[in-house]
Amino acid sequence: MDTATTSGNSIIDSTVGPLTLKERFRRLMHFQPVDEVPNFEFGYWAETLPAWHEQGLPREIDDEGRAYAYFGIENWRGVPVNTGMISGLGRSRVLESNDQYEIGLDDIGTKYQINKVGHKSIPHYLEFPIKTREDFEAFREKLAPDLPGRYPSEENWQAYLADVKADDHPVCLGISSMIGTPRNWMGFETCALMVHDDPGFLEDMVETMCVVVERTIGRAVKEVPIDFAMGWEDICFNSGPIVGRKFYQEVVAPRYRRIADLLHAHGVDVIGVDCDGNLGPISDVMVEAGYNFFFPTEVRGGTDPVALRERHGKQALFSGGVDKHALREGKGAIEKELLRLKPVVDEGGFIPHVDHRCPADVGYEDYLFYLRLKREILGCGGPEAEALR
Repeated sequence: MDTATTSGNSIIDSTVGPLTLKERFRRLMHFQPVDEVPNFEFGYWAETLPAWHEQGLPREIDDEGRAYAYFGIENWRGVPVNTGMISGLGRSRVLESNDQYEIGLDDIGTKYQINKVGHKSIPHYLEFPIKTREDFEAFREKLAPDLPGRYPSEENWQAYLADVKADDHPVCLGISSMIGTPRNWMGFETCALMVHDDPGFLEDMVETMCVVVERTIGRAVKEVPIDFAMGWEDICFNSGPIVGRKFYQEVVAPRYRRIADLLHAHGVDVIGVDCDGNLGPISDVMVEAGYNFFFPTEVRGGTDPVALRERHGKQALFSGGVDKHALREGKGAIEKELLRLKPVVDEGGFIPHVDHRCPADVGYEDYLFYLRLKREILGCGGPEAEALR
């Protein structure tokens, strides 16, 4: 990655710009001076905006898009390419429903339960569709790279290309998952045990996912002005990943490298992983394999941008990294957290925002205070916000 140093102590240079959001993102991710830091966020729990309606948020601000416009939050856009499984099962199907919970099957056949009272963010999974090698064979045909539906119709694709080339938002290409998807198919416990009980079977799944990504994105990387690529894993808890470092090095990392090499060949060198929890035990494996962009950089989960920048230097890029718990703890904690992150933000390669969806127990006034201070302390820009006037 080519980088340039800035004068002074901050990546922000008032003599640069004005830049488009796309230009700003590209420069920041390559440690080049910018006029301001992009003002991204990671959305809200389902209960958050309704809770804020009772605390002063206008009731018409009732979804993420309206909230982003109201708060002056910027965003990136995606590429309409499917690098995952095309199940053919359609949307979730409800099997049972009462006042307390709903039980159903999702689009790959996983049986889930969602509570209707209390916190409803994460489903509880009851049964998984892959239990044997034979079960996976039925999935394999739905992972063929040439299946219809991986790209839009030619007419819609050409319309997308015309639109995206005229736009100034950063463009993100989704590159799916090597381990997170098999974990979804089998469940956490089975996936963790399979590393030891049948590593060849798990590697077969990883290789299958890698081939889907490689063969699917070939057209997109040639035709779309991509600014970054983002995969996901969601395989970590606060103690580390569910698969060991050795398996990651020997099985997952070589597939990352193949995908990274393909992206690098087309000028894409910001390649991310969306993963909660503690990536510390394998962060160096990811960086060495070409996956250098960490999101949402969950602080108390163990992925702290301050520690990772110290460990990896400017090889590591971040989006997120603002401890959500600080927002729960009030204005003093919010200011302390932003000041803690400021030296890393000032270096570049870091778009600060809440390190997951904003919880409903964050007070509305504290959230507004956070947005104001993020602009003042960290130099985040974005459009003039109606909420902050």
